[in-house]
Amino acid sequence: MNLYMLGVGWIVYFSLHSVLASQSVKRDAERLWKGAGRYYRIFYNSVAVVGLVALLMLNGALQSPYYFDREGWVRFLSLVFTTFGVMTIQLAFRQYKLKAFLGFGEEEGVMKIQGILKWVRHPIYSGIILVTLGFFLFIPNLPTLVTCASIFLYLPVGIYLEEKKLIAYFGQDYLDYRKRVPMVLPRLSAFFIDSGR
Repeated sequence: MNLYMLGVGWIVYFSLHSVLASQSVKRDAERLWKGAGRYYRIFYNSVAVVGLVALLMLNGALQSPYYFDREGWVRFLSLVFTTFGVMTIQLAFRQYKLKAFLGFGEEEGVMKIQGILKWVRHPIYSGIILVTLGFFLFIPNLPTLVTCASIFLYLPVGIYLEEKKLIAYFGQDYLDYRKRVPMVLPRLSAFFIDSGR
């Protein structure tokens, strides 16, 4: 039953995440309450963080046998994936103003293609993929499999919705950028070309 709650919880979480991220919901909130736009990002992030923490706590509370021994090289790989995932997310945040991302400042409205964004269009999602793999290797049981599968199933949906917004906002500039730069996995050739300059 609790495992079922975990699965349903992730479906509700990601559905709510997508709905609240849509431009139409933001516009409706602004129409209903003048000035809501200034606080909408804070509300959105608060819902995202509280929901994520609640689901991860539920995941951790569910007992289940491990699929494999998580010591030795498995533990090492878990730490490598997680470390590189966190570093990737950190590099992504260097391209954005943290205050604006959290909702405490104005967004710049400029298309960013510097730093890690030269190699992948969605580095935060790249980092999430690595952290998720590390999480499963660290706690390889059924609840974690449900959590990780839910995340991996939602990622293409999240990326699709994000791309739709970016195309609507930046138009042809983003379409050109999309042709040049891969989604979440960098081309190895990009590193060699970049380092050769």
